[in-house]
Amino acid sequence: MSIVLGINANHADSSACLIINGKLEAGFEEERIIRKKHFSGFPINSIRKCLDQAGINENDVTDIAFNTNPISNLLPKSIFFLKNLFKNKDITIKRIVKKINQKKTLLNNFNINTNVKFHNIEHHIAHIASAYYPSKFNDAVGLSIDGSGDFVSVAISKCKKNKIKIIKKYFFPNSLGIFYHAMTQFMGFNNYGDEYKIMGMAAYGNPKYFDLLKNNLFINQNNSFKLNLNYFNHQKSNFRYIVSDEMIIDNIFNENLIKLFNLKSFQIKSDESFLKDLAASVQKVYEFFFEKILTDISKMKYSENLVYAGGCGLNSSANRIITNNEKYFKNIFIPYAPGDNGGALGAALVVASINNKTIQNTENPYIGQCYKDSEIKEILKSKLHGSNLQYRYFSEKRDVIELAAEMISKSRVIGWFQNKMEFGPRALGNRSILADPRNPNMRNIINSKIKRRESFRPFAPSIMEEYQSDWFNTNYSSPYMSTIASVKKDKINLIPAVTHVDETARYQSVNKLNNDKFYELIKTFYKITGVPILLNTSFNENEPIVMRPDEALDCLIRTDMDALFIGNYMVTKSTS
Repeated sequence: MSIVLGINANHADSSACLIINGKLEAGFEEERIIRKKHFSGFPINSIRKCLDQAGINENDVTDIAFNTNPISNLLPKSIFFLKNLFKNKDITIKRIVKKINQKKTLLNNFNINTNVKFHNIEHHIAHIASAYYPSKFNDAVGLSIDGSGDFVSVAISKCKKNKIKIIKKYFFPNSLGIFYHAMTQFMGFNNYGDEYKIMGMAAYGNPKYFDLLKNNLFINQNNSFKLNLNYFNHQKSNFRYIVSDEMIIDNIFNENLIKLFNLKSFQIKSDESFLKDLAASVQKVYEFFFEKILTDISKMKYSENLVYAGGCGLNSSANRIITNNEKYFKNIFIPYAPGDNGGALGAALVVASINNKTIQNTENPYIGQCYKDSEIKEILKSKLHGSNLQYRYFSEKRDVIELAAEMISKSRVIGWFQNKMEFGPRALGNRSILADPRNPNMRNIINSKIKRRESFRPFAPSIMEEYQSDWFNTNYSSPYMSTIASVKKDKINLIPAVTHVDETARYQSVNKLNNDKFYELIKTFYKITGVPILLNTSFNENEPIVMRPDEALDCLIRTDMDALFIGNYMVTKSTS
């Protein structure tokens, strides 16, 4: 019996997963449970959820895998520490101690078997593993790019026969992820994880500051990159980066960046034109160095397959470089959770691959909690008192799908809460808000009714996979919304609500195998409208994606959502 518990702790997006005899059975992100975005503490609740869902006791666990190895890369760590952090070392020491004490924290909260084996998997090996094992490739080049983990920001590996061997590393403080994060802060987006806002805004601008950024913030080195640290703070001794569960992060950039743009005062939020051009420039600089890395690793001639993870794997605009042509690699796999939350999966997969001959269910993102109709009914009853909610039950799944599709076709905005919750940063059809992509005003409607977010951020299309090449200029299947593609010219006016200003879309490929109920909903909408696409955005309102039925109901109550389809129930608000 092999029961592997994977854990990402004391790092952003803490999470846990459980693999039993080689099959991924459960996975949870702590932020969904405690309702605190990007929570970086210890995922105690996620571990308990995994155990409960799998129906096992904590002392049945045979292996525990952490996606960090504090003693890895010890030489470059030590040199950097002695040079930069010795005088004001308290913050750094606290972070190191937290990681070293992960085992102790676990034992203090759970009755773990004394025979359990503990495994510390290097951060970027865990990232690459989260992509390699689900890819089903026998051999592949493994690539991981992020801010930093275990003192590394880029790792390149050879993957073959379930083994991962890192052959090249880019060490902290040089990091493309940190560069992007610094520029995100500089533009006034200060919350952790706001980089996606820059990606959305970039399409509205011209990259007029490309040379200025590339030539000043970077020191070029052939096919590599190196940051000019005169513009950054993250390498300094007193810098605070996620020093608590409150996600406290100091400004990564310093006053030299302000001087570079000849800004009299650091008040750039009001200059919309400048922000759009800067966003376009940041994205282009990132892509410039991303291509340098791709060029470098493609020269290895090791494999025609690439598996790619790390937080930067969420840059769907840049991912088009590898998914929409075969210049670098023929086959690409990007997992549903390439960021740190997926590190728990990757660490567990490394260990499970040793313990088991086969690994199963690794491509399925729907590994969270599912609620029975009987459970939903009890929660609905408890919510009815003192509210204006009303609900209707359908005995047939078909009736739910047909009514939902009809409502969407009439420009209603619905909540769609079905089956097991998806793992990762994106709603993939089980905890989604859905709408009609044909309505040119739908973005404004959703933002006014529910999301209340920036107007420059696009909404995604979920499309029946067999019609993908009819609507988008791509053959790449993207079940996890990993990349973008241009919308075909003759289709742009048909789906304006999901077509970005640059005529691209971050699409989700949906088929019966990966999500039968969601696929049938899109198919039914297609029969009504002739469009095999739904607008799909995450089921939340400036919060983590909803996990429980009561959270979905609360979102319905406090917003102007038209209806909630939860299990076989339709819930609406009475107008009387």
